[in-house]
Amino acid sequence: MQIPRSIYVAIFTLTASIGVVFGLIASLQDELGFADGILGLIAASAFFSAVVAQLLLAPLADRGHTKILMAGAIVIAALGSLWFAVASSAWELILARVLTGLGIGAFAPAARAVVANADTSRAGERLGRLTAVETSGFVAGPVVGAFINEVWGLKAPFLTFSCALILILPSLMRLNFSPPPVVKNKISRSDSVLLIVRRKEALGAILLGAALFFPAGMYEAIWARFMEDLGASTLFVGVSLTMYGIPFAIVASMAGKFIDRAGPWSAALFAVAIIIPMTVIYGFLASPILLMALAMIEALGQGIGSPACHAAMVAATDENERATGQGLVAAASSIGAGIAALLAAPLYAGPGPEVTFIIVAGVVLILSSFALKLSGVQFMRTSGGSVSHG
Repeated sequence: MQIPRSIYVAIFTLTASIGVVFGLIASLQDELGFADGILGLIAASAFFSAVVAQLLLAPLADRGHTKILMAGAIVIAALGSLWFAVASSAWELILARVLTGLGIGAFAPAARAVVANADTSRAGERLGRLTAVETSGFVAGPVVGAFINEVWGLKAPFLTFSCALILILPSLMRLNFSPPPVVKNKISRSDSVLLIVRRKEALGAILLGAALFFPAGMYEAIWARFMEDLGASTLFVGVSLTMYGIPFAIVASMAGKFIDRAGPWSAALFAVAIIIPMTVIYGFLASPILLMALAMIEALGQGIGSPACHAAMVAATDENERATGQGLVAAASSIGAGIAALLAAPLYAGPGPEVTFIIVAGVVLILSSFALKLSGVQFMRTSGGSVSHG
């Protein structure tokens, strides 16, 4: 089955509209004059509202409501971007971020289910491609937003992306999706969730999602502030996020075949082995250029880890559970990122960046270790020194 291009266009634009906040949040703080601690609340509000959508709305796609779910998500996100443009206080920014979180939380799991169900034997490859597009949007948003801000001012980027989202709606409404498979004994939404989380591999994928996305909450809360405190311009902050996203997107688009061949859990182990040490080192750097260079290395791990995580959940669920399963992974990711966002701002303002990044790396290590244990995959050294699994 061919994946409709409009899904890729929609998720690119949606994530770009969210990513623009990453690069401009420090400028919004300077303009509205709120404290560093509010940065964490703004970031966390999106992640926690996404959890609501991922748990309560994403399962609607498993019941045949994919089109209306995607269209509704785009409308909600467009309203959130519009609110950012007219907000005059930190609390309005928080509420606007809630709307954008609801939008991505409803759209992304449904899109992943459509992509995975098209050909489960190539789930890693297809999810890797979708992850690449999604990431490209996240990192294009900051640099495009920074450029528009330089030319037309701080409100213009949010107005631009709000309009772009609305323009996507007609193409989404023209899509036709296959009806969900007929299930003889239908179960309730809550029972479906319980059925999935009782499977060790599925629970492992959920914890892995939380581990991989935990640093994202920290980045959204303090990355722009950290870079600007080290002397970076708003435009350079946007460039740094773009430079992070380029290797992420390239690796994610290519990693799928490796994930399908080696298995998602071997790929996940490789990913966290890159992410953890890179995260520790961040806090000890004093140059924006070095930070950007290190981020590009970390992106290699994230580019493999993200599609591997979603592929692990595909393997642990049936076709009529895919959107729910992807929603659970996304919900765990959002909860992890939300907690990180709440912790990062006060830690950054108090003990400082060194302690902040070490704590985040430690959480990633703990969560990913539990996830790998639950996967049931046995990792061992071969005579040649390479890692294999069985």
